[in-house]
Amino acid sequence: MSILISNNMNPFTRHPNETENPQGYWKHGLFALVNSLILIYAGLMGVVHAIFPFIFQFTTSTIVIKSFNKLVGSRRHKEELRRELPSDMLDSKYKD
Repeated sequence: MSILISNNMNPFTRHPNETENPQGYWKHGLFALVNSLILIYAGLMGVVHAIFPFIFQFTTSTIVIKSFNKLVGSRRHKEELRRELPSDMLDSKYKD
């Protein structure tokens, strides 16, 4: 069975390894889990802020910006950045 499922076909390792900065399964999983939990926290703070605008005034935006910086710094989202951001926002290393 292991001969039939190579690293390229294994759904658990294919995505973490298909970018220009490959990660192992566990490293990718930990990064995704921690980042997602932080963003859930930011979303909850945003809900509180929506009701009480004097509380958590820049908490959500700061967390989202830091999360974005982590994703860009991981060098794993080049194609996604090109697709989703206006070209004038991209650093020259992400333009072709």
